[in-house]
Amino acid sequence: MKTAIVIPTIRPESMKIFMEAWTPLIKKNKVKLITVFDGEHPTVEGKTVKQVMGKHADSLTNFNAGIRNLGFAYVAKFLPDIEAIITLDDDEVPIGDPIKDHINALNMHVPISWISTAVDDYTRGFPYKIRNEAEVVLSHGVWEGVADWDAQTQLAKGSHRPIEFYKGPVPKGIYYPMCSMNLAFKRKMLPHIFHAPWALGVNRFDDIFTGIESKREMDKNGWAAVTGYARVHHERASNVHENIKHEAPGIELNETFWKGDESHQYFKIYREKLKIWQEFIKSCQI
Repeated sequence: MKTAIVIPTIRPESMKIFMEAWTPLIKKNKVKLITVFDGEHPTVEGKTVKQVMGKHADSLTNFNAGIRNLGFAYVAKFLPDIEAIITLDDDEVPIGDPIKDHINALNMHVPISWISTAVDDYTRGFPYKIRNEAEVVLSHGVWEGVADWDAQTQLAKGSHRPIEFYKGPVPKGIYYPMCSMNLAFKRKMLPHIFHAPWALGVNRFDDIFTGIESKREMDKNGWAAVTGYARVHHERASNVHENIKHEAPGIELNETFWKGDESHQYFKIYREKLKIWQEFIKSCQI
């Protein structure tokens, strides 16, 4: 499976550490590295947003994690042979070989109608005919080290409290908090992996809302998402006080968006930008 890694960054010092940690695995797995430089004028592989996306450039938001969409756009337009995309953050180091683990996960077929009580196995009574029910199109990785808490939880529990993660398929009709700092997906998911924009003060829900939207599409198409098969070590905790400020406008929206409530003005902006994104992807003839 021909694979590209999209890594957004705004910190040259972090990228140096990232490259030292990941280069051996990048070479071993023969993957293409796509670096997105965020900032006032974001670039990807030396190209500006306009050079990559043209009239569709308004779908992107910079100065947040959603700038990784620019890397996905680069793959869609310039790398037609890429079959899978992995996206990571610049403050992570691998545990084992997460690249191989993601690719292996994307090659699986898993059940989505039943959930097993055993990890990587099926106990008595699990129907045989659904054990390979659905094609895996998204692999959600997990992390050790600094946890991906919301700001309130980070204040209450601290950044380094160990977490025990679920490993397996996400059942049909069930949502999950998708974090894009260790994520892989097949090319066919490009129209549906659009990080929600930073707008009306709503930030830090870019990947969460994307997880909801993409899960709806997977359920509709009979595809599967799995979680827990690829691990990284997360090094850097974000500023909890800044996070409180950024998360506050989106907390109430997140409580009901997954139920289908899009009454808030934010979702009008979200839908408009998602439409632009999907028009761009379609223009690339994936």
